[in-house]
Amino acid sequence: MDIIAEIGLNHGGSLERAVELIHTAKECGATMAKFQFFYTDVLCTNRNSFDSYKLLDKIKMHPQWIPILARECKGIKFLCTPFCNYSAEAIEPYVEMFKIASPETCNINFVKHVAGYGKPIMLSTGKCTYEQLDRIFDQVSVPITLLYCKSLYPALPGDYDLNEIDRLRKRYQCEVGISCHCAGLKTAIEAVESHNASIVEKHFMLPDGNCVDSVVSLRPADFKKMCEIIRRRSWI
Repeated sequence: MDIIAEIGLNHGGSLERAVELIHTAKECGATMAKFQFFYTDVLCTNRNSFDSYKLLDKIKMHPQWIPILARECKGIKFLCTPFCNYSAEAIEPYVEMFKIASPETCNINFVKHVAGYGKPIMLSTGKCTYEQLDRIFDQVSVPITLLYCKSLYPALPGDYDLNEIDRLRKRYQCEVGISCHCAGLKTAIEAVESHNASIVEKHFMLPDGNCVDSVVSLRPADFKKMCEIIRRRSWI
C-alpha cells in the first residue's frame, strides 16, 4: 500500500533539506514524497494577512526545484499539491497524479482544471461536503482517490470518525485513505487495521524537528515504525 510522507513546507525554503527529506522518507518506508507548490502572490490574495505572506514566501518551494526534486525521487514517487492553475501547470510534467488539498477540493472549477490534464487525482476531504464531492464525481472522469481528513492542526484522535472511510468508499466506490493530522501513530494505524484505508498520508520531518508543521509531523524513527506496523497489519 502507499504511504505518503507529507513534506509540505517542512524544508523551510531550503532545497538541501528538501532533498534530505526525500531520501530519509524513502529510507523510512514511504512510497511517495509530497510537496506543496504555490505562487505566494496568488495564494495570499488577502493582503491583510501580511505576516502569513512573509512566512509563506520565506519557506516556499521554488519553481526551479520541481525538476530537481522529481529527479531525486528515485524509487519513491514525487507528489505535489498545486494551489492554482499556474502551479498545476508547472508541476504537471513531473507528476503521475495530482494531490489536491482540502480547501481546493471545494473549488469544482479548480478540480476540473486539474483533471483536464488527464491524470488521476487524490482529494483531501477536510473541508468539503458530500454535495461538493457528488459534483466532482459527476463532472470529473479521471480516476479519483479520496483521503479522509480533518482540517485541524493538530487534530485530536476524537476529531476523526474513522467510519467515514467506510462511508466514503461505499458512496463513491473508489479508493479511500486517510490524511492524518493527529500527533502519534494510533489514528493512522487504526484507519488501516479497522477500516482498510488503502493510503496513509502523514506529515514528515527531519530529526531536529525544525519545521513549520512540527506539531503534526513524525520524526524518521516514528515514521519508520508506523510504516512497519501498517504494512504488517495490511498483510494480515
